[in-house]
Amino acid sequence: MLADLDNLAARIKELAAMVQSLRAENQQLRAQLVAASSELESMNGRVDEAARRLDALLQRLPDPIKSASAPTQWKT
Repeated sequence: MLADLDNLAARIKELAAMVQSLRAENQQLRAQLVAASSELESMNGRVDEAARRLDALLQRLPDPIKSASAPTQWKT
């Protein structure tokens, strides 16, 4: 019976150590999630800014339909 209690105590210690390890890992994963979410938000902002800049550049390009009907002028 004493051996059973010693065995149980050892298993409880193992379980407590595992729970502590899992809590630490969970805390680390939560911190990584916060960092990744922040990085994702930053990248989404950069993509949005790049899209706005591309749209602005596209607006500055001449209209291909109007350009095709206008005669080409060569500068010499």
